[in-house]
Amino acid sequence: MDARKIILGIIAGMMLMPLAASAESNSSRLNKERLEVGRALIEVTIGELPSVIPYYTYDIEYHDPIVDIYGIDDMTEFLFRLFGSTPDLITTVEDEIAIDGMYTATWTMKGTFATDPDIPGVPYEAKGMSIIKFHDKSTKVYYQRDYYTEGDIMAVIPGLDAAINGFRIYYLCAVDPNFECPLPPPSE
Repeated sequence: MDARKIILGIIAGMMLMPLAASAESNSSRLNKERLEVGRALIEVTIGELPSVIPYYTYDIEYHDPIVDIYGIDDMTEFLFRLFGSTPDLITTVEDEIAIDGMYTATWTMKGTFATDPDIPGVPYEAKGMSIIKFHDKSTKVYYQRDYYTEGDIMAVIPGLDAAINGFRIYYLCAVDPNFECPLPPPSE
């Protein structure tokens, strides 16, 4: 009886092996191309915008903490508006991987946000990550989601800084056992 269980376990393990081995190699030719495309989309600068837009499909879906974009026309306008308000935006990829039709990267973006060309902009820096999905056997991107905290950007904008930092202290008081909370305990 024990030998039978062992044999069944071996057979089940052998049947599952193809599922575990189905991930595409990170070093395959296609995934190397996807790494290049993903990095180009994340590290794009204002001067490179026209060269990366063709990587997006006509029905591109893009999301970040504030913006939801559907379609290449809106994506193109979004990118040009983004770089129009932050022309010195630089995003640097830190870690990245492309496997099974997906590119994922962690990054740091730095720039100066300016809403009026006559008023000096506000410098900011934020860390984040992106998930980019490709059509099967292609370098065409149909989905992108950027994760970052807009609070990192707002924390340096006069008028928003106090609210962001106040919330961060309130949050730390509530969840961080090592944070010495300067706030009085809540009244009951």
